[in-house]
Amino acid sequence: MLKMLRKIPFLGQLTPRDLREVHKISRIREYGPGENVFTKAQSANQMFVVLSGRIKIFTHSGGKKRKTFAYLDPGDFFGEMALLEGKPRSASAEAVSYTRLLVITYTEFRKLLLSDPMLTLYLLRTVCQRLRKANEAIEGMMFRNILGRVAQALCDLGRRGRKVHGGIELGEHYTQQELADLVGTTREPLTRALSTLRRVQLIETTDGRYFIKDPVKLAALGLV
Repeated sequence: MLKMLRKIPFLGQLTPRDLREVHKISRIREYGPGENVFTKAQSANQMFVVLSGRIKIFTHSGGKKRKTFAYLDPGDFFGEMALLEGKPRSASAEAVSYTRLLVITYTEFRKLLLSDPMLTLYLLRTVCQRLRKANEAIEGMMFRNILGRVAQALCDLGRRGRKVHGGIELGEHYTQQELADLVGTTREPLTRALSTLRRVQLIETTDGRYFIKDPVKLAALGLV
């Protein structure tokens, strides 16, 4: 278990002694596919680190429309912002697949931050990156057309993909509804955009797995 914790960037900043302390005070929870970790507006007293599986961070309107903010993989952490602010959750978290999470309570989370300045710096850097990404998403919603937004979403997912034959294969399967939620649209506009990207040979799809044939041109389209 300690060896696994050392591989997590957030916890890898700690000394071996502090890491052993985290191992003592934290606990592991398991979630099945589609199971909620927490919901928007819920009170917050824990943060989480993904040990295995996959987590989706999202919100939804009063109707059926959803907006997915991020997919989190092993090594990622979440739930820290509500603890820092002392406010309810601003979004919901759901397990996409069978997932194991390391759970740290607010009290222990606060002790961790006070114990190691480098850990606090890493946390602030990560929060700033997420805020920058949120600003880019807002800008995209306001100024980019749907084709550009879909291209940008695929490029973002491709950062964790696998380089194959000069292109990038996304590491996970995505349904059209999942992509629509990520872009912040409905399935019909998304389907048209994907068809266009396939027609101009920027992407290929096979059994729900996306392959980016020309990452450079797709990234350029994401700026439109």
